[in-house]
Amino acid sequence: MKKNVVKIGCVMVLMVFFFSQTAYAWHDSNTSTGNTMMVENHVPNPPVITGPLSGKTKTVYTYDFLLTDPDGDSLTKILIEWGGTGYDNTTYICFICGGAPKPNGSVYQASHSWSTDGNYTIRAKTWDTYNNESDWGYLEVTMPFAYNKPIPAFFEIVFQRFPNAFPILRQIMGY
Repeated sequence: MKKNVVKIGCVMVLMVFFFSQTAYAWHDSNTSTGNTMMVENHVPNPPVITGPLSGKTKTVYTYDFLLTDPDGDSLTKILIEWGGTGYDNTTYICFICGGAPKPNGSVYQASHSWSTDGNYTIRAKTWDTYNNESDWGYLEVTMPFAYNKPIPAFFEIVFQRFPNAFPILRQIMGY
């Protein structure tokens, strides 16, 4: 009987030791991350950019950037590239540096002007409170806006209606 008590005692001591070490090791491995439960966090959605698609050079235009995150996390910063060259081609805003992060679903507005004619691609990306970085969101713009002038269309209609009239003007216009 004495041998059984010693065996049971040894088993109990080993069990206490085993479970206390396992619990300690489990607790220690999770405290290094700061969380006791790991939850998968997704990257923010690319910003949805809206605003004028065309305009005049040296005119300031305002664009909206819709900031969303699939997990509902707040957004901490945004990087905008305006598609040109020069010192003012990039805008970086840290929302938490001067206040609080932007809530999920908020709209950030930024303004820009282009100094030369051309086609530009505005692109932007955001970061959430876990420092996950989104993909780029894009918007194509044209400065200045080119449109078809109605005068050549008028001459085309006249030349179709009166094919033998105005031969010299037809040759000059290339019809």
